[in-house]
Amino acid sequence: MSRLKRAVLIFEEDAAIPADAKPLMLETVLSRPILSWVCDRLRNEGVQRLFAVCGPRFAGEVREVLPPEAAVSEQWTDLESFLDTDEPALVLPRAAFPMEEAGPGFAYAAPGRELRETWRVKMTNSVQGAELIPGWLPVYGPDTVAEIEALLRRRENPEGEK
Repeated sequence: MSRLKRAVLIFEEDAAIPADAKPLMLETVLSRPILSWVCDRLRNEGVQRLFAVCGPRFAGEVREVLPPEAAVSEQWTDLESFLDTDEPALVLPRAAFPMEEAGPGFAYAAPGRELRETWRVKMTNSVQGAELIPGWLPVYGPDTVAEIEALLRRRENPEGEK
């Protein structure tokens, strides 16, 4: 992924999130939002530009975690502008946690203009010429968050020391 300089992070739609909940990317693992783990990984891999597709209900919280230069919007015109490039962009089409051992699955990369043209016709993850990117574990809900946290705790303390 070292050649990637851009990433698009797609959050759940505001209307799909219950009133007493928040997007999975804002759930915490070891006292940090998943989004901060994602940002650390992306920064370490050389990604310089981020675009979070996020509605207004959680945009403020997302901006607090993302670097100041990142874009946060649910507007197609903003995303279209971000993708007006031949540079490839990593796409996380749902909440994800960085895990080196995760194989290729749902995270992918494709040139920005290719993503833009495919998404203009139909919002799909079936992008011609996309490359599957390993190292991202999909987060499906609170159970996945709890499993990730338990795994990281075991890694920190492999012998169960207190």
